[in-house]
Amino acid sequence: MAKPFYIPQKEEIVSESKDLNKYVRDALISLFSRKYWKPTFEAFDKKLQKLIESGLDNKKALVTILDNLTEVLKNSEPEVMNLIKKSGKDIKQSSVAVAGNNFQTLIAHALLKNIEFGNIPRLQIVLKPKDHPLIEKYGVIKIGNEKQKPDMDVLIYQDKPNTPIVICSCKTSLRERAGQTYKWKLLLDLATADPKHLRNNPDCPINKYKIEYSSDRRIFVIMITADFYNEINQPQQRETLAFFNKAFVTDKRNKKFYLHADPMSQMIPYLNSIYN
Repeated sequence: MAKPFYIPQKEEIVSESKDLNKYVRDALISLFSRKYWKPTFEAFDKKLQKLIESGLDNKKALVTILDNLTEVLKNSEPEVMNLIKKSGKDIKQSSVAVAGNNFQTLIAHALLKNIEFGNIPRLQIVLKPKDHPLIEKYGVIKIGNEKQKPDMDVLIYQDKPNTPIVICSCKTSLRERAGQTYKWKLLLDLATADPKHLRNNPDCPINKYKIEYSSDRRIFVIMITADFYNEINQPQQRETLAFFNKAFVTDKRNKKFYLHADPMSQMIPYLNSIYN
């Protein structure tokens, strides 16, 4: 039986990797500023230890768990609901927002752990990055006098010039605001069209609506969903997912088959292909 490596010490995260980049360590700790995160963190830890005890080594377990994050989120629900109740808030009104926030945090946490154990390169993982300087510089598309930003939950990048930027929209359900992100991705595709096309086609919507955008860093726009309501293969959702560079699903229960998305574990080789 493999010895579990991932044991929380009270409410702190204590890294066992001495050479862990300070940013990664601080980022893991900072996630605990989210009020309802602890039960989901504990559910993640419990599932991870089960995978390790089943015979997987640490690195493989951290990849495998990515396909089980929906299960992790579901398993943490009872304790999360207790915390909401203790806070005096209405459970019905708060539960959806809290689940969404915890899912975003879970994605960031899982990616940081994969960085820690060398499954992906050292990357910056930023939660709720709407006002991040990189987004202000590279995530704003001008349409006439208006400015459009994507609805993003996790930002991934390297502190190196001209390297790609990955914008992640993380949703528990595709009933959420996926539309806002895919419309921004469509604008991005229009805004980065071949300049020759624009000169030769003055009636193109890019010219008509005065879409302006310039960037020396490639942008990848990714959808990550927990697929709470088994919507991933519905025709309408398939059309939506086609706008993204990639779509990943964190639910492998019942051996789900996805037509236009990949299991979340495939995000590891995908990020490696972008940054290696």
